[in-house]
Amino acid sequence: MDDGDDRSAVAQLFDRASETYEAVGVDFFAPFAGELLARIGLTEGERVLDVGCGRGAVLFPAAGAVGAAGSVLGIDLSARMVEHTALNLGKRGVANASVVVMDAQAPDLADASFDVVAASFVVFFLPDPVAGLRAWHRLLRPGGRAGITTFGGDDPRWAGVRELFKPFVTPAMAWSLASRAALFASMATFDQAVESAGFTDVRSEERRVPVTFADPEQWISWSWSHGQRMFWELVPEDRRLAVHAAVLRALEPLREPDGSVVMSQAVRYTVARRG
Repeated sequence: MDDGDDRSAVAQLFDRASETYEAVGVDFFAPFAGELLARIGLTEGERVLDVGCGRGAVLFPAAGAVGAAGSVLGIDLSARMVEHTALNLGKRGVANASVVVMDAQAPDLADASFDVVAASFVVFFLPDPVAGLRAWHRLLRPGGRAGITTFGGDDPRWAGVRELFKPFVTPAMAWSLASRAALFASMATFDQAVESAGFTDVRSEERRVPVTFADPEQWISWSWSHGQRMFWELVPEDRRLAVHAAVLRALEPLREPDGSVVMSQAVRYTVARRG
């Protein structure tokens, strides 16, 4: 699969997920976006680029933080995500933010035009993550900051669920995932990649945060609502009910006394500067 095919597939995946993205009763992306912005430290009047803006987990709080004198531009490869977020901007009366369809790896924007680039859970979707990092470095003014979130190690208690999808992963996807895995293997390897893109003062920290689902069915609905949807779509339609049932069985032993299921999510926060 070439880069063009890869990007088109990602755009279409998130088009399909856009209707339920952050809308299944699980508060997932917004808390992580809030912590990322706190670590970046926005100030009034700054110009912010939200890369892979989705439904606005970073965009809306960033717009509030920079105030009327500042601005936030959200870009996303998914046209449907952009449509939904633009509609919400209008409904909320947010005048200092806008969204456009644009490639996060090669944004068509002027050099040194932003004080901050925020990229929440997007860099690992890029065909060439380092190329994306270089592009974001180019867009920052000297002294500007970048804030990036990526996922850390998986919750080992959920290994049984992950195994259920492995038989359906195509060789091309397995190769694509493996080719990028080394970059995200540790905070050290990712920090080196960020430095190779020209950034300085690179600092990363990993935190584990419990994410609670009301029951196993809610986890399944949630997994369909974002990038993990790609694994469900690899399962042939005539096998999905069986996999659905197998996931419920795998999650049953993890249920808390109240019936909920808690996943320990590792998230890495990386903040860096353009020298």
